Amino acid sequence: PGKTLAYLRSDVRAASNSFFLIGPWLDSYVAEQIVLLAPRNLQARVLVRPEQQVEAEVWQEIVKGLSRFAAHWHQFEARTLERLHAKCVLIDDRLCYVGSANWYRYSVETSLEIVLRGPLDLAPGLQQECECLWEQATPFSIPKQPTAAATAASDSTGITHEVLDPLAAQVLRENPKAFVLGKKKR
Repeated sequence: PGKTLAYLRSDVRAASNSFFLIGPWLDSYVAEQIVLLAPRNLQARVLVRPEQQVEAEVWQEIVKGLSRFAAHWHQFEARTLERLHAKCVLIDDRLCYVGSANWYRYSVETSLEIVLRGPLDLAPGLQQECECLWEQATPFSIPKQPTAAATAASDSTGITHEVLDPLAAQVLRENPKAFVLGKKKR
C-alpha cells in the first residue's frame, strides 16, 4: 500500500509527451498529486465511468479530479464509458501501469492492490486495447461552472473509504443521514 502513487508521480514528472489514465473512478486527491509534478505541455486523456453508473458523492469527486486536470493541461480530453472496469495508465506511449488499483486515495494509499509497472512494449496489444476503449467512449465536457464542492480540489481528502457491503451501500443511498461505523483498530 502507498507505493503506486509515488511511482506514478515520479514517472509523470519525467513525461514529455502524453498521459492517458483509464479507470472507473478518480478523485481530486489523486488528480492533485499527479498535476503537482506533471509538465503542462502533455497531451492528457482520462477515461472514467459515466455519472449514472456511480454514486453522487463519487461523481462529485470524479468531476473535481477532471476539473483539476483540465485546469492544469491545455491539451486535455475526458470521456466516459459504461461498464468500464479497466485500470491503467500510459505515459509517453512507453510506460504502463496495469492492475487492480482504482485512481482514488483509499485505493492507492490503503488498499492491498497489485499494480504492474513497466515498459509498454512488454505488454503487446495493451495500447491498442486502450485506444479501442477510448474510441468507444462518449466525450465528456467538464462543467464550466462547477459546484462549490467541485472547485475545492486542492483541499480535498478524496475518497478515503469504501463501502463493500451491498446492504450498507443501499441504506446509505436511501438515507443521507445514515452512516457506517468502521471496524475498530486493535
